[in-house]
Amino acid sequence: MTTLADLRTRIDALDAELLRLIDARAALGKAIGEAKAQEEPANTQVSLLRPDREAMLIRKLIAMPREAASESVVVRIWRELISENLRIQGAAHGGLHLNLSTAEHSKEVLVWARERFGFAPSFGYVNDATAAIQAARDVRHISVLSLDPRGGAWWARLLAEPKVRVIAALPELSSARPYAVALASIQPEPTGDDMTFWVSDSAEHENKIVEALGQRGFAAEWLCTAQGLKLFGIIGFVQEHDERLATKTLGSLSGIIGAAPRI
Repeated sequence: MTTLADLRTRIDALDAELLRLIDARAALGKAIGEAKAQEEPANTQVSLLRPDREAMLIRKLIAMPREAASESVVVRIWRELISENLRIQGAAHGGLHLNLSTAEHSKEVLVWARERFGFAPSFGYVNDATAAIQAARDVRHISVLSLDPRGGAWWARLLAEPKVRVIAALPELSSARPYAVALASIQPEPTGDDMTFWVSDSAEHENKIVEALGQRGFAAEWLCTAQGLKLFGIIGFVQEHDERLATKTLGSLSGIIGAAPRI
């Protein structure tokens, strides 16, 4: 008969093996950082973030057989492992930094940001959404902002940003529509299960716009309206210059501002 002491001994042995494997993974992260440094052009910095690769890795892990571990704990553990890996890779350049707007100062937004990007990045507050977008132009920075309409249509400013894009929808594991997004200076890549963010200044009702998008082959949902502008989530990865969206019936000022993988 297995005793409680026997079970605790087995747990201790597993903990020791887990630590060994985590340390081995971290060592590989250091080697990857060194290999990247050799391949990158001199005096050039690129983002450490690869949301596409991260999402596909986590989906693969979730799909593996498990006896007891929940899906959420798998995601949380690997988010922290990825976060630590990126910390090690970016140590020579200061690592990653999370920016939140003081105008929101929402505990929920900070919690969602930590759940998605882990506890390795440093974090701080900027004055407003404009400052958050400016900060995200630096490849070492990630800005996280809510989609609360009381914050205005800050997301429409991304139409004039050549590099800063939405790369994540938060909270990550929620089946509901996103309440916040993360911005970074990288171009999103398709993963096979994504949400594309699209802005329109059309005066039509949100439901009418969703219907019009459906007629063009898109499955979309309304996310936010502020200051006469509307934000929609289109299911799937849509290219920024998709001709189906280039029509005045969908608004004279419109465009894609990024995409987020779904877990």
